[in-house]
Amino acid sequence: MFEIHPQTLRMYEREGLIEPMRSEGRTRLYEEKDLEKLEIILTLTRDMGINLAGVEVIIELRQKLHLAIERLEQMEEVLSSDAFEEFRQKIEKATPDMNALIPSIGAKLMKLKRDK
Repeated sequence: MFEIHPQTLRMYEREGLIEPMRSEGRTRLYEEKDLEKLEIILTLTRDMGINLAGVEVIIELRQKLHLAIERLEQMEEVLSSDAFEEFRQKIEKATPDMNALIPSIGAKLMKLKRDK
């Protein structure tokens, strides 16, 4: 499919870049995610000339980026929810006499001295 020597696949596996499942007879079984990852590895090594250490770093950064995007999307959902909008409106109308979470008028700053 990718015109790769089997030894190259074994090397990628030894380096931890791909982790195919195994059959009972120990034959490597590649899932769609393995093939996508392999395509990324080949693009980076063949087309861009990046060594395997660089490929490993790039793959790790891609995973972190995808996780950060997922978390950002979750945060956007929370911020656009009706419950958060109600909370935001309550905070805007909060005053010290309403037992606000952070009464703006009643707050005082104090300078603390540290013992040396």
